[in-house]
Amino acid sequence: MNQNNFIVFVGPAGSGKSTLIYAYSKWLKDTIGIKTFKVNLDPAADYIPYEPDFDIRCFVDADKIAREYGLGPNGALVKAMDIIAEKIRDFMDIFVNADVDFVLIDTPGQMEVFLFRDIAFKLIEWLKKVSRSIVSIFVIDADVIKRYEDYAFLSIISVAVQVRLGVDVIPVINKIDLASIDDLIGDIISDVDIIGKKLKGLGVYGEMLENILNIIALYSKAIRVPKVSAKNFIGLEELHRIIHEITCACGDLS
Repeated sequence: MNQNNFIVFVGPAGSGKSTLIYAYSKWLKDTIGIKTFKVNLDPAADYIPYEPDFDIRCFVDADKIAREYGLGPNGALVKAMDIIAEKIRDFMDIFVNADVDFVLIDTPGQMEVFLFRDIAFKLIEWLKKVSRSIVSIFVIDADVIKRYEDYAFLSIISVAVQVRLGVDVIPVINKIDLASIDDLIGDIISDVDIIGKKLKGLGVYGEMLENILNIIALYSKAIRVPKVSAKNFIGLEELHRIIHEITCACGDLS
């Protein structure tokens, strides 16, 4: 197995995954001299703020697939991801042995197309064959965290992504200048008590969320939730520290 750290970025459209990859890779290079290899796995991306070292669009283009098969944008993306899944072993040969410390993998903005198709399983399956250091970053836009229920939903989705991918997941709140909930400290375990108190009085829905969060706290590692601004290069040191703790041999997140 090689010594590369593979970081897979997932999240809904507009959450800032690609911008975070740009900011994190630049921070790694400028601050601590760490080289990265940036992978774009979105065959429908119109603009990417970083220069990919591997770009899936050179091999699979969603626009061409749409014209060839007579599909709309969503259907073309699904078809493209299925084609990528079939050939993922060939594509991965290009970047799994890159002579770098970190391989940063960008996935489509339509998160469900990546997670619910074979591509997610096959990608992680092959990565596990070449490295023990694999982490997923689940990026969410701070602007959607307006209520305590939203933060609870973030925790639930993070665990769902972890179950689907079978690797440790770090939930990250991006665009923190837009955040409206200030008393959450950014620790899933500690925040459960804060959220639980706020959810009381919301009826069955609030009780259901509280019970789910308690189960998450029971089985989860003490994963912190870094608050970052990829645009303003805020919180990247904390994000890197958490990634390092997960990928190092000790794996101590306490």
